Amino acid sequence: MKKIVEMAHQLIEEHVGEHSIAVDFTMGQGNDLLFLAQLPDVKIVHGFDIQEEAVKMSEEKLKTAGLLEKAKLHLVGHEHCDAFLDGYDIGIFNFGYLPHGDETITTMLDTSKLAVEKALKLLHKHGLLVLVVYPGHEQGQKESAYFNSWCEELDGHCFNVLQMRMVNHKQAPYILAIQRIREEKKK
Repeated sequence: MKKIVEMAHQLIEEHVGEHSIAVDFTMGQGNDLLFLAQLPDVKIVHGFDIQEEAVKMSEEKLKTAGLLEKAKLHLVGHEHCDAFLDGYDIGIFNFGYLPHGDETITTMLDTSKLAVEKALKLLHKHGLLVLVVYPGHEQGQKESAYFNSWCEELDGHCFNVLQMRMVNHKQAPYILAIQRIREEKKK
């Protein structure tokens, strides 16, 4: 069986369209960012992270792959994404902490919630937003509980939501994939 991030990448590959704008809302080590930049149909990829170390690692990976000109890296929290984006087609959040980094610096429910709400508003029709949730730590449990409930409440006329998880591993990471199928009606 594939790893959860490999499954997330497969979902993204199946939904990317020509001239797509892609976003890595949680750059971390730059693996998702590099994956998005390598997709031939992605014309630009944005990356967000609050850790300078993450931005530097991501920049180096892109530079090594010859893809730095295809990316815009932002040393800012993902909850500020709307200051840098007008819209996008493919996005991914990989919640938690920087692997092999300071485990006390982690995504927090308050900012993650705000970021995902803004990201969903910016998602183009037929676009895909992938949330990789890690319930194996305290903040991850909070994010997991919130996003599971929040996704269940999304309007089924406007969004399709897929959950992929290993049901016999309660603390294992899992995917919530949200596809916009129609614009929401203005209230």
